[in-house]
Amino acid sequence: MIETFWNICLLHDISSRDQLLREAVRVVQTRKMLEQQGAAHATVLEPEVLFRWMKDHIGKRELGHFPGDRELFYRLYQAGKDIDLLDYALQTLQQDRVTGVFIVHSGIMERFEAMCSRNNYRSLLITETEKYLRGLVETRLYKQSFTITLLTESYIIAKLLKTYFEPYPNVQVIQGSIYHPLPLTEKFNAILTIPNFGLKMVEDDDTTIRDSEGVAVNHLLPLLQEGGRISVTFPARMMFQSGGIAKWREQTNELYPVQSVHMLPDGLFRPYTSVKTYQIEFGNSPTEEVLLGRLQLQKMSLAIEGEITIHSDAFGKLDNWRIDMLLNEDQETLCAFQQAHVPKVKLQDIADIFRGKSILKQDLRAGNIKVLNISNLEDGDISLKQLETIDEEERKVKRYEILPGDLVMACRGTVNKLAIFPESEGTVIASANIIVIRFKSSILSGFAKIFLESPVGMTLIQSFQRGTTVMNLNPSDVAEIELPLLSIEEQMDRIKRYVEEKERFKAAVRDATARWEQVRNKLYNELY
Repeated sequence: MIETFWNICLLHDISSRDQLLREAVRVVQTRKMLEQQGAAHATVLEPEVLFRWMKDHIGKRELGHFPGDRELFYRLYQAGKDIDLLDYALQTLQQDRVTGVFIVHSGIMERFEAMCSRNNYRSLLITETEKYLRGLVETRLYKQSFTITLLTESYIIAKLLKTYFEPYPNVQVIQGSIYHPLPLTEKFNAILTIPNFGLKMVEDDDTTIRDSEGVAVNHLLPLLQEGGRISVTFPARMMFQSGGIAKWREQTNELYPVQSVHMLPDGLFRPYTSVKTYQIEFGNSPTEEVLLGRLQLQKMSLAIEGEITIHSDAFGKLDNWRIDMLLNEDQETLCAFQQAHVPKVKLQDIADIFRGKSILKQDLRAGNIKVLNISNLEDGDISLKQLETIDEEERKVKRYEILPGDLVMACRGTVNKLAIFPESEGTVIASANIIVIRFKSSILSGFAKIFLESPVGMTLIQSFQRGTTVMNLNPSDVAEIELPLLSIEEQMDRIKRYVEEKERFKAAVRDATARWEQVRNKLYNELY
């Protein structure tokens, strides 16, 4: 039924998301009004009469001019009069490749429903409802004993929702944006939201944050009733980025304490985004403990993989919300490092950190500038034998040049790689897949490499991952990593022992490989 309706629309150049939704609403509203007029009008199905009846009763004011003639409307009416508008909207948005509406996994709605039932919440606000259509379709939340307000910024989606939920007195639909103050006097027990990720908003000068995620939450928190909660989906950077976001985290937790934080499964929101995501609950009443955990997919539901609690005072002292580290299997080792009395220093205080140059495939050609990529990092060392080149003026790429002694780190891909850049001939620059760390004082690059490739170092790096299965590290996040600040003598001692043992290991591997080749070839020769 839905595909038939789509095909008729597409054949008549009705192809945008809003056009497809609008004509479905027009058809369903026509059918509903015919039914309300009684049996005498139920037989009015001739194309000319039906068309005139629609124009007289539906009108242009709410849905605009119908883009066709009586025959087209008649065909659309026959194909779509019994269509399920909610399911139709979900499938239409899923097929939309232009506006790219973020469709949320229904497991988020199921957890929200469970939270509301557990706390006996009855008045609910679901924002940007189009993102939660799958959850509404699959959970049928509106058929339970909740009073639900559905918010959307889109005029046509608001019309569609009002048309669909007309028989449900417990559901109201309003139009508005969570990125601006909402003119609502009503307050709610529970709010569900997944703000747009990574947009910069225009706010008042005295605002603490301009990121879309924080702006949206700031506008929604005052709508909570006493004892209420808001459940928010955040990308990884909101959990650990410094500066204004860090200040916002601190201030928000003081006014609306964090109740729980859960890591969401990798790839839960593909194809819309592949960044790591977290589900956070804020409340407007104090809590003694904050619940931290991981969620995993079991069939089509989200199940708890592991949970711990942390005292709210301890949580408030955290300068970030990287619960990955608190849930890490090497938690004891990590705690030992964090609690050790040895001084620590952030990379940003002792090094210049930059990402390499973005180079397109067509830019690679015979030239005077060599390019270091991830493929040139092998087993903790750098191979300079097969570097690709570009033909560019040296002054234009000087800012990306790698110098001997720089620590280079893969920031994309599937494997963490670290290496110290050796002496080389000519100019070598880093590609955009590489982060370069150039130490100014206090820390030797060889010592930093040893620490960062240790279990604690790898855990710290992974806690700043913005991606899921594909690594995505940002230089500003890497700058937040803390290293132990040992004396230069102690660092040199550890570097010396590391290098000596690695050489012994390589020599043993070479000897074993040569011996194996010799014995194997001898055995082969004895076969004939």
